[in-house]
Amino acid sequence: MQKTVCCKLSTSAEIEQLLEETSRSFADACNYILHAAIEAKTNNAIKLHQLCYSKIREKFNLSANLSIRALRRVAGNLTRLKKPRRRPREYKPRSIDYDARIFYYKEKEQSVSLRTKEKRIKVFLELGEYQKKLLTDQIPTAATVIKKSNHWYIHMVIEYKVPLTNGNQTMGIDLGIVNIAVASMGMKAEGKLRREYKDKQAAIKASLQSKGTHGAKRVLKRKSGKEKRRIRHENHVLSKRLAEEAKRHHCGLIRMEQLKDIRDKTKTWSKHWNRMVAGWSFYQLQQFITYKAAEAGIAIELVNPAYTSQTCHQCLQLGSREKERFKCLTCGEMDADINAAIVISKGGAVCKPARISSVS
Repeated sequence: MQKTVCCKLSTSAEIEQLLEETSRSFADACNYILHAAIEAKTNNAIKLHQLCYSKIREKFNLSANLSIRALRRVAGNLTRLKKPRRRPREYKPRSIDYDARIFYYKEKEQSVSLRTKEKRIKVFLELGEYQKKLLTDQIPTAATVIKKSNHWYIHMVIEYKVPLTNGNQTMGIDLGIVNIAVASMGMKAEGKLRREYKDKQAAIKASLQSKGTHGAKRVLKRKSGKEKRRIRHENHVLSKRLAEEAKRHHCGLIRMEQLKDIRDKTKTWSKHWNRMVAGWSFYQLQQFITYKAAEAGIAIELVNPAYTSQTCHQCLQLGSREKERFKCLTCGEMDADINAAIVISKGGAVCKPARISSVS
């Protein structure tokens, strides 16, 4: 499996200037490639290489591999865009992509060698015990140098193997907004406090934006990213709890729903609900659960979300759900989210059940 290790770079004024110049040229090259891709109406990496490679080498004075990394970044970002009419944002000089040919890590010196626009530089790292442990006997395969809050960091990708556990149980996790996550073993993380916090932050932002004064803009800038950092921290804590719950019950497999395009499928007339769904960080939580489970040797599987909330986990027939309760004509009443989590643990529901079990 892959893991990204974030390390702070110990930079001097000269190194910072070289990184600034390189990141500026790298962003300019990405923007040049982006405009060429939009004109040519293509996101194919090979076609973009043929169109732009020699020009960006000459125009932006980037090395061969940095030019290729710029091409790959733009091609990858264009491929990930779902809607054809959606125009990608302009690139800003905040990061540089590296591969194994233009970057390497020296474990003994705790330093990295990086190719910049002008020359190759050696930069020492400020490592904690956690990073040292992860990087022991590792050869990172790729890296991204990022500028954040006037400091430079490097995100290095390492690969390692973790043997799968011999657990014979399967845990299903139902993700939602009312309840952030519910495990089939009974663990439940309520979302009330998160919803209240997000509503409060939305009201504050709306009030400040409507004022439009210099003071309001300063407060908005200060608050920028605060909500995102808090939600990210909560998702880290929750994913760790869920992975530990799976280990405690000797689970060898965790199943979750494949929620791709869920925002488009759940749009309603309610602006408030649409805003809550738009801010639903299910993908981030799934990613955190995935890598924390992998570290424990637990496999991950995504299942079809169709009818998981409307199917009884005992008789596997359709019932009716009313808020927090699920009703089945045959099996009775139960907690709706735990029922859905158990259905997910069994591999999901059939899309067209033979009969409908509902309360008249």
